[in-house]
Amino acid sequence: MRLRHWGHTVARRGHLMVYLLPPSRKDWARALLAELEEIERGPSALRWVLGGGRVVARGWIGSITGEDNMKTVLATLSVINGLMGLTLLGLFLFTDDTPLVVPVLGVGLLIQAGYTLAYMAGVLEALEPWSQRALLAGQTVAVLVGFFGFVASALYNVAPPGGGYEYGPLTIGALIAMQASVALWIFAVQDRPERARVAQP
Repeated sequence: MRLRHWGHTVARRGHLMVYLLPPSRKDWARALLAELEEIERGPSALRWVLGGGRVVARGWIGSITGEDNMKTVLATLSVINGLMGLTLLGLFLFTDDTPLVVPVLGVGLLIQAGYTLAYMAGVLEALEPWSQRALLAGQTVAVLVGFFGFVASALYNVAPPGGGYEYGPLTIGALIAMQASVALWIFAVQDRPERARVAQP
């Protein structure tokens, strides 16, 4: 009985899918909720919501990548950077004597990943053209920060003091620079003809 009640409660909260789906899928989500109201049994409703959750995930993936290989690469790199950011924040919270630069890098990675994915998903369309300008400016800065961080770490590892090699900064610098480089290629070079065509009266 408790499982049934819990499943029914989760199902009734399925309206959150309307907000989680990309704009192009919101009508589908509303239709899903209308059918969900007719399901009385908790386990059945729960299975219905879980199935809808899979569609939410596929909807966002399709909205972000658009079956474009480069955008798929960018989305993948963004997810990796976001996970790395969470890892750095976890290290800072749960370990001692962690340098302050670690959570700063973690927050930066999360912002880079989150903003890029939100822009790719069309969440920031209402803020155009400023949202794209912010993306390009931020990714330009990220390329410089990541590149110089990578070079500085590589030079440090040529002859590290005490023989202690540092691969963490090297990896983070590479991730930041790669993600930003791919983003700049897509939105500043690859999509420029399409934006010009749309802008024509």
